[in-house]
Amino acid sequence: MDIVHLRSFIAVVEEKSFTAAAARLRVAKSVCSRRISELETDLSTQLVHRTTRAVVPTQAGMDYYQDCLEVIGSFEDANHKAKSGTSVVYGHLKLSLPVDYCGAVLAPKLESFAQKFPDVSLTIEMTDSTVDLISGGYDAAVRIGTLIDSTLYARKIGQIYIICCASPSYLSKNGTPETVDDLSQHQCILYSNSSTGSDWIFYKDGKEIRKRVRGRFSVNNGLYQMTLAMNGHGIAYLPNFLADNQVNRGNLIRILEDYDQKNIDIQVVYPEKKNMRAVLRAFIDHLAG
Repeated sequence: MDIVHLRSFIAVVEEKSFTAAAARLRVAKSVCSRRISELETDLSTQLVHRTTRAVVPTQAGMDYYQDCLEVIGSFEDANHKAKSGTSVVYGHLKLSLPVDYCGAVLAPKLESFAQKFPDVSLTIEMTDSTVDLISGGYDAAVRIGTLIDSTLYARKIGQIYIICCASPSYLSKNGTPETVDDLSQHQCILYSNSSTGSDWIFYKDGKEIRKRVRGRFSVNNGLYQMTLAMNGHGIAYLPNFLADNQVNRGNLIRILEDYDQKNIDIQVVYPEKKNMRAVLRAFIDHLAG
């Protein structure tokens, strides 16, 4: 067994295909397949399930995959340090980031990180869905709100809060809700990725109030949700990093301000590892800084 076997195994797990992994490694499919078979023979353990549609790692394979990532990361760090004579941060990161928060808040942080560490390459996938870091081969993800997966490490990098708002034209035509219960008489623009479904959460005198709302539109993108609100289609429940500018410009009017809004944590999460790679540590420190 040598380093090429480990690289091949990592590629197979991440690509879920011998053909795609071979193309990524620029070797023949038979070579890639043989390397995995040799690994399994050497370890006396089945690492992957082979089907006609995909190659899926076994539980032992997933555990081994995580160990391989650490070994390869340490190997690359050691090589780069030896070549450069310094402990320069070097390597590759695959990240999952929420679409709107990335565009509105994280983009400058990513730019400054890239400038500070020119020897780091980034694969950034933006989605508002919760991805599986392990099976997807992600080094880290940024999550908004309460974390569900307790197997991940997390570090807080910021906070947001949610506000209710609507366009001047909508409120002029339909009236302004004075209480949470008044939302029942209005069109509300739903966010389909919300962990609370169609329930909007408010706070009054320290008590949580949940209000189930309804509306013609349910979308999975906050920016479009805000656009619909600005165009007079209803009331939106938006993160302040999206809504604040439009409220300041008068394109949206904040409503139900008598109800407190609880701060929501923004966290970077990453799989549990015995030895975190220097490049990942640098990235997390940069976001938190």
